[in-house]
Amino acid sequence: MATTAHDDDIALGPAVREALTGAFGAPEFVLPWIERLLEPDELRLIVALAASGMLLLPAAAAALGGPVSPAFFERAARRAVIGRPTPEVVVLADFASRLEIWTLFEGPKDLPRDLRERLAEWQLARYIDDKRPQVEALLAGQRPEPGIENAEYLLLHEAEALVARAAHVYLWPCDCRAAMERCRKPSLVCLRFDNDRGLGWEISHERAFTVLRDADRHGLMHTGETAAADDEPLTRGAVCNCCADCCFPQLASEALGAARLWPRVRYVAARDPAACTLCGRCARRCPFGAFSVGRDGGGQSAAGRRSPAVTFRADLCRGCGLCATGCPAGAIAMAPLPGAAAGR
Repeated sequence: MATTAHDDDIALGPAVREALTGAFGAPEFVLPWIERLLEPDELRLIVALAASGMLLLPAAAAALGGPVSPAFFERAARRAVIGRPTPEVVVLADFASRLEIWTLFEGPKDLPRDLRERLAEWQLARYIDDKRPQVEALLAGQRPEPGIENAEYLLLHEAEALVARAAHVYLWPCDCRAAMERCRKPSLVCLRFDNDRGLGWEISHERAFTVLRDADRHGLMHTGETAAADDEPLTRGAVCNCCADCCFPQLASEALGAARLWPRVRYVAARDPAACTLCGRCARRCPFGAFSVGRDGGGQSAAGRRSPAVTFRADLCRGCGLCATGCPAGAIAMAPLPGAAAGR
C-alpha cells in the first residue's frame, strides 16, 4: 500500500537542487544518483523544509500535495531524512546523516565503487571539519564541549566494565568500515548504549561481551569514555571496536595533529624479554607498528643460527592492548602512563 500521495518522479529542477546542496548539505557530485538515496516525496519534503525550517505535520502533509500516512513520516525519520523533535513537528535532517543510515542499512553497493570512494572521502573531510573545534580544545589542554566520542583507548577489561554498566546494549554495524571499505575486519561490532532512530538490535550483556572478545581476537581496538559517573547506569555513549584503516576518529586525529590525544593514550606496553618466545604475534597485531621482528640483534641458537629480535618503540604505542591480549606467552603487560587514569 502506498504511504504517500505521489509515486511519480520529481525532476531535479533548480529549487530541488538548491535545497539538496544548500539546506540538506548534499555534494553536487551525488545529485545524478540522488534517486538511490531519496524517494520522490522525500525530495518534496526536503524542498518544503529547506524553505520553512520546520513544519507541523498537517503543513508537512499539505506540502506533499495530498493525504499522507503517518507511517511516511516515521519512515523518513528512521531513514534520517527528517528529524522529529516532537511527534507533531518535523525538521530537516542532513545529507551526512542520511548517507550514514543508507550506507549502514540500505544499499551502498547500488553505487559504483569510484562514487562510493568519493562519498567516503567527502564524509571524512566533513567529519574532520566538524571535529576541528573540539580537537583544538584538546590541543589547548581544555576539555572539549560537547564531549568528544571515542575519547580514549580502552583495554579489553575496561570495555567490558563499561558494557556491564549499560542499561541497554544495541548492536550496530561500524559506520566507518561501511563507508571506507579499507579492511576486511568484522563490521557488526559497535556497541551503543542508546538506539538512535530505533535501528540497532538490542542484545544481552553476555552477547555484548562475546562481541567485544571476538573483536579483540580479530585485532580491533576498543575506544570509549571511562569518565562517566560510576553511580549511574549508562544510557548514552558506546564502546567502538576500531581499526586503524577505516576509523574516522583515528584518521581525523592524525589529520588534525592530535594522534595521542584522541583517542587518548593512557597505557604503554611493557614486554618481559625473559618470557617472550619471539613468535612475532605482537608485531602482527599492533596497528601502529610499535613492535617489529627482525634478525638483527637476536640471540644465538645452539645450532649457531640467529634467532629473531623483537623491537619495541614506545613512541608509536597507543596503549590499545592488542599486543597483550594476543601474546600467547603472557609476556606483555599494559603499564599506565604517568598522570593517566587507569580506568575502571
